[in-house]
Amino acid sequence: MKKTILFLIISLIMFFAIFCIALMVGKYNIGIKEFFLAVFTNDKSAEIERSIIINLRLPRTLIAGLTGIALSISGLLYQEIFQNKLVSPDLLGVSHGAGAGAAFAIVLGFSSIFISLSAFIFGVATVFATLLVSKIFRNRSSTILLLSGIIVGGFMQATLSFIKYMANPETQLSDITFWLMGSFADSTMQEVNILLPIVLISVIFLICISWRINVVALGKDEALSKGVNYYFYRTVIILIATLLTATSVAISGTISWIGLVIPHIVRLIVGKKTTRTIPLTCTFGGIFMILVDILSRTFTSAEIPLSAVTGLFGTVIFISLLIINRRKYYEH
Repeated sequence: MKKTILFLIISLIMFFAIFCIALMVGKYNIGIKEFFLAVFTNDKSAEIERSIIINLRLPRTLIAGLTGIALSISGLLYQEIFQNKLVSPDLLGVSHGAGAGAAFAIVLGFSSIFISLSAFIFGVATVFATLLVSKIFRNRSSTILLLSGIIVGGFMQATLSFIKYMANPETQLSDITFWLMGSFADSTMQEVNILLPIVLISVIFLICISWRINVVALGKDEALSKGVNYYFYRTVIILIATLLTATSVAISGTISWIGLVIPHIVRLIVGKKTTRTIPLTCTFGGIFMILVDILSRTFTSAEIPLSAVTGLFGTVIFISLLIINRRKYYEH
């Protein structure tokens, strides 16, 4: 437990430091002195810096941190519930459904607000469709639910391909492609006000039931022997993970790898107990996503899509984790 607390304190300090750095760096770099004048004083000489920080960088950095937390926690929950360390937040088709919803709204010429709303509705509807398909098999096992997610996700991916085929190749197709690759460029405080309470309430609730998550992860028989309603808590956990993923994807687009890699890093440090992994997954996920946002908007003159950056670093990190754990995999 001392190790967990130590890493949590270190990661919180790192989160705060990287958050401040994100507010200072960009196309227009802000020095430390100007940053303090803009944030902590009413000095009129720092009016430009204050406007850049508050209106542009603060919303996107908050969204980046919250998205990192949401997707990392979702990945952790899915990996625990399905006892499969290779699953990610789009396991039950959330990302494919949200992508199809966003593409549909873009083709119809809707504004960004309705694009996000359409992505959210389609993402949530996809998961409910997955749950419905799994009931058709009259088998409530996690394997059937996983297969149902693959079926529905594949259908939504085909739907997305059809919508892209129907889109105007000169205007709409590029918008769909860029949205699917993820971006924080158009983040607003209104979106922060939507995402913040969802993430905050979800994380607090998950911490409160963290020991039940561990029990549910052990399987139905083990959960029932300990007096835990297996199907109820499994459904609640899946719905929370779905809500976090759908909201994040609706606001920021599809962002790959983070929900797969971050839980692995955290488990490597503090083990499998969710009482320890949930808090660290939040801080590590937030740090990683803010760093990705910094790189995406400062590395080149044009902003790089988020999935391109997360894919590059995610593969390197995941290969490193496999090398570190190769002895364990050989034993299995």
